[in-house]
Amino acid sequence: MSTAPVSRAAVCLAGALLAMALCPPKAMAMAKAGAEFDRTAACVAVMKPRLATLADRYRAGDDAVKDELTSLAERSFALVGAAYEAGLRKAEAEQRLAAAEAAQKTAPAATLDRLMTTCRAEGATVLANANPVERALVKSAARARIMRLRQR
Repeated sequence: MSTAPVSRAAVCLAGALLAMALCPPKAMAMAKAGAEFDRTAACVAVMKPRLATLADRYRAGDDAVKDELTSLAERSFALVGAAYEAGLRKAEAEQRLAAAEAAQKTAPAATLDRLMTTCRAEGATVLANANPVERALVKSAARARIMRLRQR
């Protein structure tokens, strides 16, 4: 029998594997939530530049962009709200968003365009499936954000 010291990482890995073996539904749910949180971060990261462009134009007096700005803000807020409801919190969300933004810096424009299209659709679906209270909260938060943008 070996008397070599066991590293802390090895113990942690063994513990994680044991937990996954003993509690696969929980481990699977955690892995699924992580993938969903990464997807939300990717969507927010791809939406941010477009929201910023629209906000700049709106601030400059271009009222023609208000509907698109409102729609995109609502969809973004819906995705973030769903992730929050699923357990994602600020510190982890900021880390995932930073990673998504870094990954998107080198992504081809066509890839980002496709991602924007699917993220808009996903946000619309989340918003459509929200209950009336959730929908009202998302729409109110988006309206308030747009009003603050206009006042800057």
